[in-house]
Amino acid sequence: ALGLRRGLPMIFVHTPKCGGSYIAHAIGEKRERRCFTRKHPALKGHKTYMEYKTAMIPLGIDIDDFITFSVIRDPWSWHVSLYHYVKGLTGVDQRKNQKLHAIMNKLSFSEYLVWLENMEDEFHDSYNAKNVCDWVIDDKGEIAVDFILRQEKLDEDLLRFQKEYGILLNIPKKPVNASKHKAYQKYYSPAEVDYIAKRHQRDIDLFAYSFEA
Repeated sequence: ALGLRRGLPMIFVHTPKCGGSYIAHAIGEKRERRCFTRKHPALKGHKTYMEYKTAMIPLGIDIDDFITFSVIRDPWSWHVSLYHYVKGLTGVDQRKNQKLHAIMNKLSFSEYLVWLENMEDEFHDSYNAKNVCDWVIDDKGEIAVDFILRQEKLDEDLLRFQKEYGILLNIPKKPVNASKHKAYQKYYSPAEVDYIAKRHQRDIDLFAYSFEA
């Protein structure tokens, strides 16, 4: 786990397209890569809190023995980022997501939103199909991770995180792997804004997000 100081085991529950590179730089990339969740085959990838919890049971590990933290993001911005990320995949990542990558490259963003509503069954477990909160809730739908940071003010929240736990961080002064699609609002029509609001009602209820025009 991410032992950022002696006796303080931590797990970063990494929601895709939510500040992972920034967090890795703050922790220290070498230190972050040493985390056992990055090495064990059953724990690799963008696991949700519940997926970690379930996968750790056969390993004799209790996730409650760790401090868990995660980053969340406004769902309208998140979908713009996910769409462009999958569309631009290369190399091994592209081969792992070959079908989804091919679909994204055939669709405009507006067409992607229609596809979300009618996606094939094989993609119902994909990141795109989830709410952001799925990474941080338990089986009762309640927030389970110990500390939540927001993509929109990640530097500020990392300072709070650092103070809360007294950990050693090197918080970047500039964005790391910054999104090229910050003006995400331009991708949405009013009807599409409402569609994402309905699709991500759980995110909005839990985190009070709203579309900032």
